Amino acid sequence: MGLGDFSGQADAYQRARPTYSQKLLGLLIADAQVVAGDPVADFGAGTGIMTRLLVDRGFRVAALEPNEAMRSKVDVPEARWNSGTFEHSQLADGSQRWAVAAQAFHWADPPRAMPELRRILQPGCLFTAIWNNRANRDSEVLGWTEDAIRRHAPDFDEAYRNRSWGEILESTGGFAFLNHRTERHMISMPRERYLDLWRSHNRLNTIAGPQRFAAFMTELVAYLDQHDLQVIDVPYNCEAWSARRKD
Repeated sequence: MGLGDFSGQADAYQRARPTYSQKLLGLLIADAQVVAGDPVADFGAGTGIMTRLLVDRGFRVAALEPNEAMRSKVDVPEARWNSGTFEHSQLADGSQRWAVAAQAFHWADPPRAMPELRRILQPGCLFTAIWNNRANRDSEVLGWTEDAIRRHAPDFDEAYRNRSWGEILESTGGFAFLNHRTERHMISMPRERYLDLWRSHNRLNTIAGPQRFAAFMTELVAYLDQHDLQVIDVPYNCEAWSARRKD
């Protein structure tokens, strides 16, 4: 297991990862001009967090998740699941009215992924990349946690923050950037879920390695104990970048 292989984090991922802003999702649906019954592809679907939101909105969802351990945690039988990737989706030409990637597109190889997304979308339809970005400096607990990570794993980085996603979506010439949207939302997490949130972090686990990650988690547990923190309010900026497939 290594960078991008969530097999070791699948259990914690299912227990801990937050949902996405319903308000933002409504705005994105309006941007995409899709309605209930339309076919929508969810790339890098993981354990089905975004998939569930899309199914609940009435879309016919094709959920793509290459990791078998992650797919084994899924509880969204209404979607059609396959092991496709950004670069090889297993979907038919022009079969989708919208494609989304929630907390996943930073794992894609854009020079190969963007042509594949263009292939499976109908002309004029959107691809939307979405991330839940923790608002670290708007929470004392998150700020302390971030500082602890820097102490134990100074070589760690989030990989996708502060990247020029609009330019990346346009980089192969098949899409025109439409917009960048953001909405704040808050997720209240019991103590154990907050610990699982970090156990589910593949990049941190991999870059830190077992010893440094264990030392970080020991310090985090001690901090929560010291301050008797049983519930942690975690603020997120839910951000999305959309681009339209050119005819």
